Amino acid sequence: MDDQDESVQGLIDGQTKPPKDRPVVTIVVTSNGTKIKEDIPRHTKLHDRFNVVYLIIVLQGIGTLLPWNFFITAHTYFSTKLDGTRYKHEFENFFALAAFGPNLVAFFLNTMFKHKVALKIRILVPLFVMTGIFVVTAALVKVDTENWKGSFFAITLVTMGLINAFCAVYQGGLFGLSGMMPPRYTQALMTGQGIGGIFACVADIGSKLGTSDPIRSAFWYFLTAVVVLFACIVSYLGLYRIKFSQHFLEDHREQVQVAGRTSIQPDGFSDSGKPILTDPVEKDLAEYEVKIEKTTPPFAFIMKEIWRTALAVFLVFMVTLAAFPAVLSGIKSENHGDGSQWTGKYFTAVVCFLIFNVGDFCGRVTAGFVQKPGKDGFWLLGCCVLRFVFLPLFAFCNFHPRRTNGTVLFAEDYWPIIFNVLFSVSNGYLGSLCMMYGPKLVESKYAETAGTMMAYFLSLGLGIGAATSFGITKSI
Repeated sequence: MDDQDESVQGLIDGQTKPPKDRPVVTIVVTSNGTKIKEDIPRHTKLHDRFNVVYLIIVLQGIGTLLPWNFFITAHTYFSTKLDGTRYKHEFENFFALAAFGPNLVAFFLNTMFKHKVALKIRILVPLFVMTGIFVVTAALVKVDTENWKGSFFAITLVTMGLINAFCAVYQGGLFGLSGMMPPRYTQALMTGQGIGGIFACVADIGSKLGTSDPIRSAFWYFLTAVVVLFACIVSYLGLYRIKFSQHFLEDHREQVQVAGRTSIQPDGFSDSGKPILTDPVEKDLAEYEVKIEKTTPPFAFIMKEIWRTALAVFLVFMVTLAAFPAVLSGIKSENHGDGSQWTGKYFTAVVCFLIFNVGDFCGRVTAGFVQKPGKDGFWLLGCCVLRFVFLPLFAFCNFHPRRTNGTVLFAEDYWPIIFNVLFSVSNGYLGSLCMMYGPKLVESKYAETAGTMMAYFLSLGLGIGAATSFGITKSI
């Protein structure tokens, strides 16, 4: 073995230390050979000029929850379309199951196989599909479904399942991307999700103010979602033109040209699994730091490191979906039926949806400035467990129709408002902390996988919570 080969082998074995400010080369061990690619030098400092990347991630966050927010917030539209059917008072429970069942499966598949599909595909394909489905949804608004309400409901559930399955892939990709970036970009994604909820509420209320016809207002409402998703597509493509985001977006960075070659075929592997390189190379790799990167992430190892935050985020969103929107949207004003627009037309839109989404947004923003409790210990997990107290509190509000003779302890309108503020702020704040901490509990090379796994447990909590909401509404 000549000097240059020994230099390479020594670097792989950890016997040779490169200068600190030299570029980093990663040797990726695959079944097809050992490919070499160059990372950005250690001393290179990248800056997000004018916070452009941050704002784009916020916009992507809006897009991740757009399908869910726009469907559940269109409460009046679907109540009108399903009037006279047994689904009128239960469609939100079915929406939750139709959304988070496929969402959960897609998240699992995305977590297990995301390293086999380019990030660009995992984000752009779902965006195009979701845009197309919203176009179909807007078109269905104009179709008279009076004589086939059951079929309309079935079609709606299928479209919800499809759009949320693709949304899971999209969301998983974004959490993986933001997990590789500094923590503020995960917070930006969570903040965008909070803004998305507010945006859906404002769009719904605005469409109602523009016309008293719920069908006509729903058309413009769903068309707004198409415009936002198109903006998400354009802005994501823009990330590939910004130097700061390019560093994180390139799944397969440019391979180093080594004497006209882009890969090295190992002649074998040592007992420890390290590649044995004996073939001469004409470029001295002693200038570079060489590290081994496996193509399949160590899921068990990562899970061992993030299990507390994964369980915490699961509990946060399980409790949230158990109560919102199925239980909260069933809470009526103490003056319900008095003929006023507040108690009839706007009470649910404001007290249930707008207050929740504003509070959720405030919690997510606060997490960007205050991170207490920290990522170590069990305090964060304990705070998430405490949120279970909201379930009986909402059940004792003025929920209708009640299926039992249970006592209404909090009949006044201000009680659900107070509870919802605390409920929503804690959801946004604790959920954001969990998602920010998770990727930072592992080495940076596993951050993307950890972020995707955290998103899976978030989705798992949503799915279990959605299923739980059936039992809660039927027990009130």
